[in-house]
Amino acid sequence: MEYKKLFDIIQNLTGVYLTEEKKYLLDSRLNQLMKDYNLKSYDEVALKLITKDDLEFYHKVVDRITTHETRFFRDESIFDAFVKQIIPEWMEKHGNTKTQIKKPLKIWSAGCSYGQEPYSISISLLEHHPYLFPYTEILATDISKDVIERAKKGVFTDFEVQRGVPEFIKQKYFVAINEKEFKIKDEVKRNIQFQVHNLIQDPYPSGFDIIFFRNVLIYFDMEQRKIIIDKMIQSLRNQEGTLILGSSENLLNLADNYIIREFGIARYYEFSKSVTFFKKF
Repeated sequence: MEYKKLFDIIQNLTGVYLTEEKKYLLDSRLNQLMKDYNLKSYDEVALKLITKDDLEFYHKVVDRITTHETRFFRDESIFDAFVKQIIPEWMEKHGNTKTQIKKPLKIWSAGCSYGQEPYSISISLLEHHPYLFPYTEILATDISKDVIERAKKGVFTDFEVQRGVPEFIKQKYFVAINEKEFKIKDEVKRNIQFQVHNLIQDPYPSGFDIIFFRNVLIYFDMEQRKIIIDKMIQSLRNQEGTLILGSSENLLNLADNYIIREFGIARYYEFSKSVTFFKKF
């Protein structure tokens, strides 16, 4: 069947693992694109991707196949853990105080979609740890070029802002540009660098203290999950630090040398070379 060939091509290019049950994604998301490019079959789509003669077409396919569902402060409990446990412990571990920051903080938001996650991280630091904010770098990446371009602008609809943003945060960190759209203030954007990154094909950045990698792993098969998690660990500073996954994701059979940490209903992972087997802290 022709769509299975396209499934393989998409997996090789993006890592996104599609099964027969997901065929409706091709039908619903690629139909208009195929008309725009006068492509009559999925085999023709696959051939155009293989030849790599149209980078714009590649980015359009990636944008339509990948899922960008997210919202501000998604899973509020992990942001409570971030400001009340993860950051305070990181400060103490590295000898930082509110009046003396000896070591800057590097955070990676991998699979950042339209930017709600990195902006939520930035706002959380401004609200709860403003002394640390000037010493923080946030790298926000996504495989979709179109998504990253929109994330850079920091413009969101009223509906998107209403999904997760408390009114006092909206008043403090957003500016209304018309009746239906709001823009993130430059202060929030200052420490965020947006970048296109393909988890399957691109080299991984390094030196991070905390990696947010939520609700992305579920789109890969087990073999690719293992490879990606190995690279994520290499991206942590000295291969030690905090990895935050989605609430339905875990590291079972994917990694060793980690500790499961909890804060309320939030759960995340800390890696340490001194840990010989995963354990609950």
